[in-house]
Amino acid sequence: MQYLYKSGRYFLAIAIIAFGIIQLVNMDFMSGLLPVSRTFPARKLFLYLTSTLFLFGGLGMIGTASYKFAARYVGYLLLFLCFIPHLITLLSKIHDPEPWTSLAENAALCGGAFIISGYGKLPARGRVLFALSLLVFAVQHFMYADYIADLIPAWIPQKVFLAYFVGAAFALASLSILTRIKTRLACTLLGFMFLFWLIFLHGILVANHLHTEPQWTSFFVALGFCGIFFVIAGLSSKNLLRKILNLSV
Repeated sequence: MQYLYKSGRYFLAIAIIAFGIIQLVNMDFMSGLLPVSRTFPARKLFLYLTSTLFLFGGLGMIGTASYKFAARYVGYLLLFLCFIPHLITLLSKIHDPEPWTSLAENAALCGGAFIISGYGKLPARGRVLFALSLLVFAVQHFMYADYIADLIPAWIPQKVFLAYFVGAAFALASLSILTRIKTRLACTLLGFMFLFWLIFLHGILVANHLHTEPQWTSFFVALGFCGIFFVIAGLSSKNLLRKILNLSV
């Protein structure tokens, strides 16, 4: 299990690299994760800049000596993107669920990068940012359960119930991360849940739509989330071990 926890950083790093590659291959921003208006000033330059930073940031997160430094600045990049373009888009479409989803996904990835950075107060703030993003997903699962149920493969029964169940799982995981109660258990379970969706939902959708950017983006967003959950579970496991050792002294 510890090996799986350690792999979490690599999952997020691969996802960040993939974001850069997706944008450069399509010569456009990721429509779901990074919706940038066609009227955005210097849009092409911004595309090249963000894509390059994704690539080098993700590669840096793989290196043993550089991953904390790289994660810190990937986190700052994603934090900047939370405001430009996400917050701008959200304020113009406040009742549209898509900008809320995009902002929450970006914020969650930002939180994950800050957690991995291990720098100062960034990990604690990253946990809060990630947990709050999970609450957004939980609310959306309850508000749009029928729509989410339509995204679930036909061979899985009780799809509406499952949409509500996942929403509840997000809410409980968020509370667990914020309160640090049963965090390792909650994040391990959510990590495996995302791993399941990665293989049996996103993987199948990518295989059936090889030339569709949103499917690739969703696949790597899920990979990144899976990695973040395993990272938090691994850190919680270490904190538990420290408490046990301190009690035995």
